[in-house]
Amino acid sequence: MQAVAKPRVSDEDLTRNRGLARDSAPQPRVLHIVDSLEIGGLERLVHDLAITRGAASTSVACLCALGPFGEALRNRGIPVELIGTQGGYIPTVWRMRKHLLRIKPDLIHCHNLFSFLNGCTASRLAGNIPLVMTKHGASVPGNGLGSRMNRFLIRRADVVAVSHQALHIMKLWTGNRQVHYIANGISTDAYDHLPTRTEARAQLNLPQSSFVFGIVARVTPSKGHQLLIDVFARMRARIANAVLLIVGDGIGLSEVKAQVGRLGLNSSVRLMGERQDVPTILAAMDVFCLPSETEGMPMTILEAMAAGLPVVASNVGGIPELVEEGRTGFMVGPRAPDELEAAFVTLANNPARAREMGRAGRDRLWKEFSFKSTLSAYEEVYREATTRRGRLMLDTPPSSPALKVI
Repeated sequence: MQAVAKPRVSDEDLTRNRGLARDSAPQPRVLHIVDSLEIGGLERLVHDLAITRGAASTSVACLCALGPFGEALRNRGIPVELIGTQGGYIPTVWRMRKHLLRIKPDLIHCHNLFSFLNGCTASRLAGNIPLVMTKHGASVPGNGLGSRMNRFLIRRADVVAVSHQALHIMKLWTGNRQVHYIANGISTDAYDHLPTRTEARAQLNLPQSSFVFGIVARVTPSKGHQLLIDVFARMRARIANAVLLIVGDGIGLSEVKAQVGRLGLNSSVRLMGERQDVPTILAAMDVFCLPSETEGMPMTILEAMAAGLPVVASNVGGIPELVEEGRTGFMVGPRAPDELEAAFVTLANNPARAREMGRAGRDRLWKEFSFKSTLSAYEEVYREATTRRGRLMLDTPPSSPALKVI
């Protein structure tokens, strides 16, 4: 059985923000619809929004699987329903409709287009509940039947993008309609009292004199783990005390393990798996890296910034919005091993500059990517959507009983 993942920011820290989600008007009851609540940035955002807003005004419906974050929310008393996709599109939508009629949310917040297709169709069958759809990631919608249906249905939703690249994609795809930009944010509370680097390395049994690189991400081909290991192997000839920490699990883990063994790196590369002490692990690092081929707005980079680390990452997706080149880290091209190695060697040879970049990144996070700002922006979108629905209900005469779906 998979262990339940504890959030990297405590539930108590998140609930301190509840006052931000409330004003004199009643809080709308929001249902989040997601593919799953496995470990990931999208899933982390939904978890944090749910904990902060509370069980009285937030619930979640998972189409495919609960995942560790789903179990964690259930343990906190947040309603999480597994809808299931067995039988295909129509049975899934019908089960979702029944769920909507049972819980009667004021608004549905879908995350990415697969969830939106199911959620929007079910919404129409359950009384045209207002919709918000957030685009995470940088994938461009295709031309299949599902995408064509979504392109028609998206007119019923308020659309949000987590990065400027995602915003550009959605504006082109929706015919230049309005798209809200809401950057992901995290609470820094769990990073305000980190152990020192010396203390963290002692806890993790890492050599104090090493220069530690690290990645925290699902182990999948798009995250660039194998490229990272190849570059690290080359760099070891120049930086003999280098250590690489790989934190996370995923479908590519067995290949990564084999690669580490094949290159003779078992003593200098630590495969740490899924962890609950990520802030402490980040505190032990000198440099955070994420050489992804595609990204949205990566939460792990925000966490690295909160821990005061310089970031070396690919210039894809929303990463250029997070990393200031030469000030808070370095950006490299995707699948560019020479650029990645050069950035690593530059920081390893100048630890003082690495620390200065880390401090600048932490300052930038405080000012521009706080969870409080993210929460406030979503609450404003929710208010706009539900207020608009209220006006429409006042202006629209009752529908004919013959048109009702029973």
